[in-house]
Formats: sequence, structure tokens, C-alpha cells
Amino acid sequence: MKCPGCGSDNPDSTRFCTSCGRPLSAAPTQVMQSPPGPQPTATLPTVPAAPVYAPMQQAPASKKSSRKVWIAVICSVLALCVIGAAIAIPLLIAAANKPIADVTLVKLIRTDGTTLDPHQVPLDTEVAVRVNYTAKFKESGSGTLHVFVKDSSGENVIDKEFEVTSSGKPQTKEVKFTMSQGSGKPLDCSAELKVTQGKQKPGDTKTITFTAQEGKGPALQLKEATDAATKKCREATDTLKATVAKGIVVTDLADRLSKALTALEAAKTAAEANAVAGTAQTVIDECNARITAQQQQQAASAQCKQNQAVIKSKLVDWWSGSGNFPDSMSQLYGIPSCPSGGSYTYYAPDTTPATLHVSCSVHGEL
Repeated sequence: MKCPGCGSDNPDSTRFCTSCGRPLSAAPTQVMQSPPGPQPTATLPTVPAAPVYAPMQQAPASKKSSRKVWIAVICSVLALCVIGAAIAIPLLIAAANKPIADVTLVKLIRTDGTTLDPHQVPLDTEVAVRVNYTAKFKESGSGTLHVFVKDSSGENVIDKEFEVTSSGKPQTKEVKFTMSQGSGKPLDCSAELKVTQGKQKPGDTKTITFTAQEGKGPALQLKEATDAATKKCREATDTLKATVAKGIVVTDLADRLSKALTALEAAKTAAEANAVAGTAQTVIDECNARITAQQQQQAASAQCKQNQAVIKSKLVDWWSGSGNFPDSMSQLYGIPSCPSGGSYTYYAPDTTPATLHVSCSVHGEL
């Protein structure tokens, strides 16, 4: 008998469907045959049969039906797997061929391994920009890593560019440098990774900020002081040569400068270099003083020479009027004074103007 609910086949004697438990049509009534012979005339009253109630329980599915259900489920799952694989495989292939440019870390470190405060980066200390990145591209492609540090005015303090290799694994690059001076203002440190593969040009950039100590480091101070001292020593050397050319003795000054140059070569601090520059300046000053003194002496000598000529003329006039020379220079009127403070004297061996000599206690006879 076929169930009107689920359509399952059931034995004819079954009142309820073995698949869904639904009541089936009443089973056919079995007709009882009367035995041959005379039949009784009395008729018994008909008693209606008591209705039969059965609980609505779902009968267990047959093995055949369960097998069909499981086969249908498995086929559906397999179909989904095939469809998923058909979609995922091209995506995986595309992802494997896609170029990668990924900067994962930019960090400023001390190369000696000690702790670094990015807000107080010490001067004259070697530091490094450490960049962790991943770059991947085909053999026909290329990649570059650009590491640069810009100061507060936008000028590049550090500017380095590297060609990178293709690798699916993380890579590291370090750029070492030393800050010789700082403005106390923040600097921007950036790592820019670019990859080219055909028309695809992915890139990635990461930036950090750090601040160097304000001022100049000892190394820069020493360099500047050494440069200044060297320049001053050259000036002193040129001054010595010019002084010697004027006939002035400067042996002691030349020896002083030579010792200063030796000290400059051994200078380890800006103070030591500055001391050499000071010594060189004393040599220059002394040379100039000696040149000035020479010039003044020459001028005084020239004036003294003129004075001697004036005095000699007055003595001749005296002799012309008396036939003799005065007993002392104080007898002469209007005698000029020596600019160097010298005193004048005269003598004439034969008391005649032809043998008259005038001399200065400082300049002698001119």
C-alpha cells in the first residue's frame, strides 16, 4: 500500500506508514463464510467495533532510504568541493604571481647594541636605520629600497638607494651614519620600497621620527678648530716670510710656530687646536710689531738725518762768523730734537767745515 503522505510503499496489512507514521486507509474486511446447512433465524444486534488508536510515532527509516539520503549528501559535498577548487586554484596561482612590496619595520638603533632614546640621539655616535621588508617579483622585474633622513628644513641628511633581491622571505637592510650636529628639531627617517613587474608597480613606505641632541659634537668641534688653526698657521707662515724679506730677524718666531704645528698634529680636542691657533696669532702679531718698529725706526732715522744736516749747517754758519766752532751744542739756537730721543754731538779734527762731523747717540752719523 502506498502512503498518501510520503509515497512510501507499505505492506497491505500495515495501518501506519513505516516511513512517516501517517495512518493508512482501513484494511479490507475479511468475510467469514457460513457453514452449509440451515441458518438460524434469529438475528443478533450488530455491535460497532471499537475504534483503534495508535500513537503517532515515526517509524525508523528503512536502510534503503537512508542510503539514498547519504549518497545525495555526499554528492552535494563533492560538488561543492569541486566548485570551490575550481575557484580557489586560479586565485592561488594569481596570488603566487603577484609582486610584493611590504615594509614591515623602520627602526633607529645604536650599532654598539646599547639602548637608544629616539628623542635624544647622541652626537658623534654611530647609529643605523634598520629596515625589515619583503620584496617579491619575477626575474624580469626589479626592486629598489630608498632610505633617507630629512631635517626640519626638508633637506636630505642621509640619502641611500639600494637594489633589492626577490624573495618570499623577510629581508633586512641597515644604513649606518653618525650625527655630527643637531638643531634640537625632529628629523624624519623613511624607507620607501618599490617593486616593478610588468605594469604592476606596488610600493610601500614607512616613516619614523627622531631628534638629535642640539649643538655640535666633539668631532665636529675638533674638525672646525683644526681647520681654523691650520688656516691661522698658514697666515703666520706667510707673515714670517714677509718679515724676513724686510731684513728683520724672526728666528725665535719661526721656532715658536714650528712647535705649534707639531702640537696641532697631535690635537685631540677643540681646545688643543684652539691653543695652536692662538700661538699662531702671537707669531703674526709679533711680526707685525717688528715690522712697525722697523718702519718707525726708518722714519726716525730719516728725520734724524735731516736734523744732523740742519745742525751741521748751523755749525758752519757759526764757524763762518767767528772762524771757530762753539764750545758746546747748547750755544746753537733752534737745534731740532732726535725723534728717538738721541742727543747730538760734533767734532772737527782740524777745526774747519771740511772735517766737520755731526752724530746722534741713537742713530749715529747719518
